Amino acid sequence: MMIQSLDARLLLFVNHETANGFFDVLMPALSLSGYLLVIPFLLATLLWAAKRKRETGRTYLPAAIAALLIASSAVFLAEVTESLLKEAIARPRPCRVIEGIRLIIACPRSFSMPSGHAISSFAFVLPLYYLTRDYVAAHWRLYPLLLAGAIAFSRIYLGVHYPTDVLAGTILGIGIGMGLSLLYETAAGKIVKRKTG
Repeated sequence: MMIQSLDARLLLFVNHETANGFFDVLMPALSLSGYLLVIPFLLATLLWAAKRKRETGRTYLPAAIAALLIASSAVFLAEVTESLLKEAIARPRPCRVIEGIRLIIACPRSFSMPSGHAISSFAFVLPLYYLTRDYVAAHWRLYPLLLAGAIAFSRIYLGVHYPTDVLAGTILGIGIGMGLSLLYETAAGKIVKRKTG
């Protein structure tokens, strides 16, 4: 009960005390279509991958395409995980049980734990962050991570998720994205060894 109380208090603090006109426009936009802001990064990544070459003379473009496919697969797995957990945990949305929530979007009818926006966002960006490290500079790779964090935060600001919903979604998304990335690297490494062995 103490965690639930703290959760509700933190939610109300973010929902009320950080409220401002700019966020009232930005947060619904991030929540609804913030994922579109990753498109410039994806296009730039493909361009950088096509220009930069390995010691063998080949470009990183196939690796970049593979990273994008892994990221897309991670989103699919994240959505399945989210659906199963929401039904199993069946936690009501805070906007349905806490009085005084400042709502500027409709309160979703689905359950609350974990946050679908958080799990999907982080599942998608982790492969983009990790698998592109050989040909995309570190400061550019931070951009999708920060975007995922902003999208996740928007759900608390809008009063449709508890902070722990977002935290759980973030951890699960990171785990899924990183797990698939490591599996891909392991499989790709074995294939290369077979070809050169």
